[in-house]
Amino acid sequence: TTLRESAWCKGYQLDPAHALVLSGVSDVSDEVLKEVLSSVKILGKTRIIDKRPDMTSKTVFVLVQTVTDVTEQTLPDQFGIPGEVGPWPVHVIPATKLKQEDFQAKLLSFLEHEGKSISDVKELLTPSSLDVNTALVNAISSLVDKCNAPSADIQSYRKLRMFSGVRPTPVGEEEYDAWAEQTTHMLEEWQCSDSIKKQRVVESLKGPAADIIRFLRAQNPNATADDYMQALETAFGTTETSSDLLVKFRQTFQSEGEKLSMYLLRLDKLLHCIFRKGGLQLADMNRLRIEQVVRGASPDDMIAMRIRMTHKLRPPPSFSDLLKDVREEEDMLQGRTDVVLQGSKVCQGFRGYQKPKPFWWTYPMIFLKNRGFPISFK
Repeated sequence: TTLRESAWCKGYQLDPAHALVLSGVSDVSDEVLKEVLSSVKILGKTRIIDKRPDMTSKTVFVLVQTVTDVTEQTLPDQFGIPGEVGPWPVHVIPATKLKQEDFQAKLLSFLEHEGKSISDVKELLTPSSLDVNTALVNAISSLVDKCNAPSADIQSYRKLRMFSGVRPTPVGEEEYDAWAEQTTHMLEEWQCSDSIKKQRVVESLKGPAADIIRFLRAQNPNATADDYMQALETAFGTTETSSDLLVKFRQTFQSEGEKLSMYLLRLDKLLHCIFRKGGLQLADMNRLRIEQVVRGASPDDMIAMRIRMTHKLRPPPSFSDLLKDVREEEDMLQGRTDVVLQGSKVCQGFRGYQKPKPFWWTYPMIFLKNRGFPISFK
């Protein structure tokens, strides 16, 4: 029906004047569809937006976006290639009817938001004095302003990175873990409807990953953006359970010669995998991270030694704060080591020369106080 077609267009933010729907389309590839569409020269450049199964037959509806304006007068009744595919009926949304439905929807939404009904509007339309006429004009002006206000769904946004699920990962695409982490974060940040979130997720998919979502939509047309992410996690994520990943996290230790900052990055990647599997709460991540650093870092790492001595003096830091502190100390120790090495080259010829101890070794209390810990000298 026209109402469903207009709602379909609205879900993808399509101008109905630049959209049409093909019905009765059998199981054909997108390449065949594009060949049929390209044969209709009046359409210009086209793009296949979405497909939906027809519950009354084994065919699908296809939503197509066009560059040129389309009307029932300018388009043929059917599309197809004689003797090969088709013909498929063409459906165009009447512009006047769509505008009327859109206005009615906005009017009912506005009245519901203001706690009013159609009967309240009818009372305003029965003027008894000049004051009532003025109130009516003000009410209509306010309605027009609110209806013309831009929706949060159509504001500009940063597109997600591409993901196809192909192995090895093609150039210009992301591995699944990195893509899933960014997408999960963006879905929580976006202030828009679930249909827009689904559209943005689909825009970032191609190849096998796009096929997974297409199959899911065919089975469950009411699937949410979270359902999309769960289906992709099942297909491309790790097969380990959250309990298995937590055990793996507890058994992750700092490698010999590995910087503590790199060890932190490995731990955080595992933590986010556990979080996506539902194995921990967001509020527990900082605590689990610092606990594993204390027990899993190398006993010879001086920065880890300082963390073991002081981690109970303050609440568990966030990942960014902890990584910032660790990197600053790594740079400071590296700078002091470079200075000592330069000095040792000058003094190597002197008899009885001993390599000086680092500052934190000679003055540990002053070092900790300079790092912001509550240490007093009494």
